[in-house]
Amino acid sequence: MAISEKVELLGKGLYEDIPDTLTLTSMPTASELDYVGSEDFEKTMIRTILPAAVQEEGIDFSKLLEIDFQWLCRCLRLLNYGPYFTTNAVFCRNCGQVSYGEYRVNLETIACKPLPDGFVNDIVIKREEFIDFDGDIHVKLPTIQQMMNARKDKAFQKADGTTDLALARMCYMISSFGNKKSLTPVDIKLAIQKDLSPADYIILQETVKDLTDYGLRIGGITQCPKCGDKEASFMALTDDKFFRPTVGDLREWKNIRSSGQDKKLS
Repeated sequence: MAISEKVELLGKGLYEDIPDTLTLTSMPTASELDYVGSEDFEKTMIRTILPAAVQEEGIDFSKLLEIDFQWLCRCLRLLNYGPYFTTNAVFCRNCGQVSYGEYRVNLETIACKPLPDGFVNDIVIKREEFIDFDGDIHVKLPTIQQMMNARKDKAFQKADGTTDLALARMCYMISSFGNKKSLTPVDIKLAIQKDLSPADYIILQETVKDLTDYGLRIGGITQCPKCGDKEASFMALTDDKFFRPTVGDLREWKNIRSSGQDKKLS
């Protein structure tokens, strides 16, 4: 019997053709996620898994904000496999040690920073923020499709063949640059190189990070295996490994469900 759960999107009110609340159902046993790698995880999610797992029809999941794509992945993972996840590293500030091995952690300890009430997806960085640049810069929270495109955009490749992800991400998020509008990400890159001083570039980078820092954090809290401190941290990126629990993770979830201690997803 399929299990379902209603999930309210973080970006509720920001979409024209995506409902604020979606109904997730459990994935089929033979999930395509069993066969994908990190390079095609997001594509498989938006083209195959989410259309099958969301009851509402006709949704273009590539238009989801990146923060909502990650939020739906979290909720779908908890619905199908529970909150337990085996990580290979735990980081502890208390004792300053990194513990390597296999450690079971709880994904529900991963915090999520919601959008503020009345948020409008047109963030303005005023000219007064800059030292030399005399113009406003407008930024939008990116869609998952934009971020997929950014990671593959050859215009942002460095000399060693890797992609300058920080620059690509920022250029895909900027919607206008001073008095320049309707720009492509490559246009934005050229404008940054031409019009921003090194100091203003640093200001732009950090301000964009600060003003768009919403959604799930990259990790949660657990107990340090070495000193026992309960504020140690782990990382759990939303990728193909996120949907690959161990049998031990599932058994722990089973025990929690049997005891009636399981919680709502959202």
